[in-house]
Order: sequence, then C-alpha cells, then structure tokens
Amino acid sequence: MLKLIYALPAAALLAACSGVSVQTNLNPSNFTEYFKPSTVEVVTFADLEDQIYQVIAPVHGLSCQRDADDFPANETDARVDLLRRAADKGANAVVINKCLTARDTGACSISVTCYGDAVYVKE
Repeated sequence: MLKLIYALPAAALLAACSGVSVQTNLNPSNFTEYFKPSTVEVVTFADLEDQIYQVIAPVHGLSCQRDADDFPANETDARVDLLRRAADKGANAVVINKCLTARDTGACSISVTCYGDAVYVKE
C-alpha cells in the first residue's frame, strides 16, 4: 500500500510532463560552428620557429556587456570569438597579441577585445 502512495504522485507528475517539449540551441547542422574554435591552437611566434607557417590575417575577438543586466564581458569569450574568426579565415593556429578592456564604448558598457594573428601552420 505504501508503494502505491508513492507511485501515484510520480505517475501524475510524469503524465503532467508528457506534453512538454524541450527547446535547445543545439542544432546538428551547426555542430561545425560550435566546435570551430577547437580547431585552432593558440601558439606564440617562438612556438613557430621550427615550423613552416604563413600569417593569414590579423584577427580580433570581442566580448561585450551591453548593459548592467547582461553577462559580464570577459577575456575567455573574447578569445573564443578570436579563435572562431581565425578558423573562418582558414587558420589552424593563432598568436594572441593582447587583450584590452574598455568601458562605455557606445555599443558596450564594458567590452573586452583580443587581438592576434591568424596563422596556417603546415603539418
């Protein structure tokens, strides 16, 4: 009898949730976009001394906190954006030169921007 008392609320809860649908931002067609930053390695020019490489282009990445209620701008997000942009240019490595924080830029209350060079290293 005790098992029945516990089973009834559980069954009711499961029945109530049967019409629930789950929305997610994971889209199978976008997996390459999600994992794009992981295809680019952060290196220094010293790491490249014995490598054959070509600097493709300068790149930057941005993290922006638009207002006080937004998630704070941070260097990690700026670096991930930089890696994504380097991958878009065909790079497999990036040399990060510097990251800067700015306040009240017009578009962002706080922004972090990282600058670097997109590099293709011959394997």
